Amino acid sequence: MFFNRMLRLIAIFAISLSLLLTTPTKVLAATYDPNYPDRYMGGEATLTTAPNGAVIYDEALEAANATTYNEPTVENLGNGIWIIGGYSIVNCIVIEAPDGLIVYDTGDSAEQGKRFREVIESEISTKPIKAIIYSHSHYALGGGEMVDDPDSVMVIGHPKLNDTVEANLQSGGAPSAIPELGPVLTARAFVQFNNYLPEEGADAAIDGRLTIEPTNFLKVTKTVEDEEELVVAGLTLQFFTEYSSDDYCVTLWIPEKEAVLNNFFWETTPNLYSLRGDVYRDPLSWIDGLREIRDLNPTYLINATAVPIIGKAEVAEALKNYTDLVTLTYDQSLRGILRGLRPDELRYFIYKPQHLADASYNAETYGETPWFPPAMFYYQMGWYDRDPSQLFPLPPQETAQRLVTLMGGRDAVVAAAQEALEREEYAWAAQLINYAYEIDPMDVEVRTIKADALRKIGQLAMGSIARAFAISEARALEGEERILKLIPPSPAIIAADPTTYVNYHRVRIDPRQAENIDKVITFIFDDRDNEMAGLHIRRGVAEFLPEPVNYSQPSDIEIALSSATWANLYLNLTTLEAAVDSGNARIEKGSRDEATEILDLFDKFRDFFTVPPLVPPTVPPVFPSAASSPSQLQIR
Repeated sequence: MFFNRMLRLIAIFAISLSLLLTTPTKVLAATYDPNYPDRYMGGEATLTTAPNGAVIYDEALEAANATTYNEPTVENLGNGIWIIGGYSIVNCIVIEAPDGLIVYDTGDSAEQGKRFREVIESEISTKPIKAIIYSHSHYALGGGEMVDDPDSVMVIGHPKLNDTVEANLQSGGAPSAIPELGPVLTARAFVQFNNYLPEEGADAAIDGRLTIEPTNFLKVTKTVEDEEELVVAGLTLQFFTEYSSDDYCVTLWIPEKEAVLNNFFWETTPNLYSLRGDVYRDPLSWIDGLREIRDLNPTYLINATAVPIIGKAEVAEALKNYTDLVTLTYDQSLRGILRGLRPDELRYFIYKPQHLADASYNAETYGETPWFPPAMFYYQMGWYDRDPSQLFPLPPQETAQRLVTLMGGRDAVVAAAQEALEREEYAWAAQLINYAYEIDPMDVEVRTIKADALRKIGQLAMGSIARAFAISEARALEGEERILKLIPPSPAIIAADPTTYVNYHRVRIDPRQAENIDKVITFIFDDRDNEMAGLHIRRGVAEFLPEPVNYSQPSDIEIALSSATWANLYLNLTTLEAAVDSGNARIEKGSRDEATEILDLFDKFRDFFTVPPLVPPTVPPVFPSAASSPSQLQIR
């Protein structure tokens, strides 16, 4: 009897799945969750073509054009302030003071700083630049190009800016709370900022492209505290530093001009969570930063990445709607969590009052609201969603295999996904075909269906981030691109601080291979006064030793090498054997074979691509940073 009952239950479940596979679901999606963007499930939407040929959701293109400089522009506000916009994803703001010029933000590369300087001198003023102010670390990397003599300029910034820039560079460019993971965040940033999309054509990027370029960072020479006042180049300025948006920020208030310069008011809804991964972005701090600006009652609201808003009433209205949107997003996320909603249920829980949804600066042309509530859940609750069935789930491939079998096999799933595509139910098609892709990612028909679904999702996306991730993945599935899993720091960055990367190397140990190993390896950097760092490989764990000579266990293996050679070993650009044979490394203790055996316990940078290439590469890829000088990514 029990066996028969089980057979009936399995049959009922299989029939239910079969109905899901063959029954149109866009009506279900629209009625079950009214906040779901039903254009991904066959709802009404219009695609248009951008000037560069990009096929894009018409509302997304219209909204993006409303709040940013879409071509190189120098806007004179008429009060001694100019905005250089459209040359970069960041504006460069120039303030004329009695004794010279003050520049707010210098771009995110040396080339951008150089270009801004050329525009200043040709279209604004030939007066000397007396001060540079950084809104935050992302746009502080062109300052050295803006002056001939760095000692002649005051560089003003947040007390944490210098350390933040250094940490960003060490992790590979992308801001990272866990620096060892910087290479993964950098690689994801490459996707987010359109590096795998073409300049023109249906798949073309809409937002700015990510580049890795040489930088010319001038360190902050004058840190400012919250509410501090300074007279700079004859002009009284006040600085606010307590609150942050996506980074530690400096908000500048110029009382004489009734102008605020800031990085809190963006050209799009505040990106409270970034798909590339980042440190937690505290909505409460973002709200407080906006309210602080509101309380100054400015006439000019001048923004790091958006066009300005002018007029007390206009500024007040824009700030109110923008601040209320962040408040709504945060408070309603907490409301949903209090109601017991899981992260996936929180995605479409937030209802936006129409006046907030309609405000031009609140448009989701970058990040999108469904991504923000789950991030807040994970920040407080972690991954567990209170569903005990998820405590020990089957591995993804095992789950996919069982579900595909239950659905009738690979061909049935492919047919159902293709039918969903034809019904324009792109989200369901992508979700369904992913089970078959999980089983065999080299199945060309499966890849084609998944690519078609993702491309449509990207074209229909409101935000540039979703477009970039979806269409980049589609192109990789088709073999047009190869998306890197990680992008490590450049050799120059590693060589500048080799002991830090000895520490980072510890996380790459393979505990299966090292389970029965107990040895200490020491690296002696002979170009740095024989500075040392080591690792104790102890039965599956690698402990970093900042001072091996003072450690309780003596070294078993010692390698003398230059910082540059260590960088090449770290990046797998050379082998220990090759370094020794070329004279770039010496085995001071132990043997070369023993040293090689120890280094082989650590992962190499391999399995490089997120989507397996249809044609396997014959040689490893050249990581972008490995071919560049010290650099910083264009990050927001």
